[in-house]
Amino acid sequence: VSIDDEGPGIPADQRQTVLEPFHRLEKSRNRATGGAGLGLAVVRSLVEAHGGTIEIAATPGGSTRVNVALPVFRPA
Repeated sequence: VSIDDEGPGIPADQRQTVLEPFHRLEKSRNRATGGAGLGLAVVRSLVEAHGGTIEIAATPGGSTRVNVALPVFRPA
């Protein structure tokens, strides 16, 4: 599954850090102005708990793309 946004993108050197808890790219954001910095960290935990992977990348236009891959479950 790939999800693209239309924002300014995430710099390449910060793409892994946005998956860490409480990380915010915008210094102006805080609890009062919105965001706890947990969204992508929660997604990463859920994806990895199910044996999947998550990758933060750039779209051809420079926005952010989040790629999530989950294994296919095949009952025995």
